[in-house]
Amino acid sequence: MASTIKPFKATCYNPVLIKDLSCVVCPPYDVISRRELNVLKRKSPYNFCRVLFASKNNYQEVGTRFRGWVRKRVLTTNTSPSLYLYEQRFCCEGKRYSRLGVLALLRMNKKGVIFPHEHTLKAPKQDRRKIIEEVEANLSPIFVVVPQSLNILAQIRRAYSQTKPLMKYKDLEGHDNSIWQIEDEGDIKAICRQIDQNKLVIADGHHRFEVAYEYYRKHKNKFKDLNYILAYITGTQDGLLILPTHRIIKAKTADFLERLRKYFFVSEMTQGLLEKQLRSTGRGKGFSFGVYMKNKFYFLRLKKTSILDTINKGSAYKHLDTYIFHTVVLPLMKSEGQISYTHSVREAKRMTGTDKVAVILRSTPIEIVFKIANKGLRLPQKSTYFYPKVTSGMVIRKFEN
Repeated sequence: MASTIKPFKATCYNPVLIKDLSCVVCPPYDVISRRELNVLKRKSPYNFCRVLFASKNNYQEVGTRFRGWVRKRVLTTNTSPSLYLYEQRFCCEGKRYSRLGVLALLRMNKKGVIFPHEHTLKAPKQDRRKIIEEVEANLSPIFVVVPQSLNILAQIRRAYSQTKPLMKYKDLEGHDNSIWQIEDEGDIKAICRQIDQNKLVIADGHHRFEVAYEYYRKHKNKFKDLNYILAYITGTQDGLLILPTHRIIKAKTADFLERLRKYFFVSEMTQGLLEKQLRSTGRGKGFSFGVYMKNKFYFLRLKKTSILDTINKGSAYKHLDTYIFHTVVLPLMKSEGQISYTHSVREAKRMTGTDKVAVILRSTPIEIVFKIANKGLRLPQKSTYFYPKVTSGMVIRKFEN
């Protein structure tokens, strides 16, 4: 039986021509703001965002540019199939973390192995479909999580600790990124063997996964190994962080808190105390969330569980804050207009203005993600935000004839 992952010949920036990778790599396309896009373009005429985005929907221009970079050897392809050990060192809320993963080709058509966890949208898929048709490559890896620790990666990292990384750079957020090329057949087999023993959950890149699978079914006889997609695979570890995604809602602020008092204990408190309360109220202590409105923070804790009766008994969604909020709480708020999102409480405060309310939610535990995905269910949009994102442009997978 074919392995879940396999090594590949990576296409990378040519170190002879590109001396500083931090000028050319970029975040994944779906988290780049318009302001950041302009910043990235000013960094270099070869910044990778220039092939991730089609300016004015000119997808042909993207394909021409990508092939031009290959022709001019700005991008070159390695000669030996390899795996790539990828380490990210970063800070979050004053604490330092590191996260280890591996870049490989992941088999898409292996039944019962890969589980998506979020719904996809039509417009992003249409955009990515046009990009892949033009460039004939996986430009960015999808992000996949194994529901256990991948000890083999830590062992190999220790073995490579005295060797110089193939790549080392700081990303747009100032995080340290290091990549080692793994060519040793024994190391490759050991990594493949441990990943083969597990089911995998797509953490990020659902649109790219679905589009790549469609492309494989359409062009399976045109290119080699099209049933594989470029993926970053990591296991559970301290550095596997999921940030909360807060909601900013236009609501009738006059009386919705009073309506919520019927079902929730409501306490006014400082921002620091609210964040501490949300961290300390684990999933076994009931549903809770925060509200920021008119320069005040409130902590809301469920007192009447009857409000959850609309969710099927025994449903995995009964422990998912985003689902409970959108299904049960949001209708009570009588919201108006579109919902905005942020991962920062400070940013949420700024976005409320005079006529909006910020809903401060807890992060989704990785165990809940695995549980829901393994049941074949999908989370609501904006339920998870795995942090940090995996850089685009460091390693590319061009399709081979």
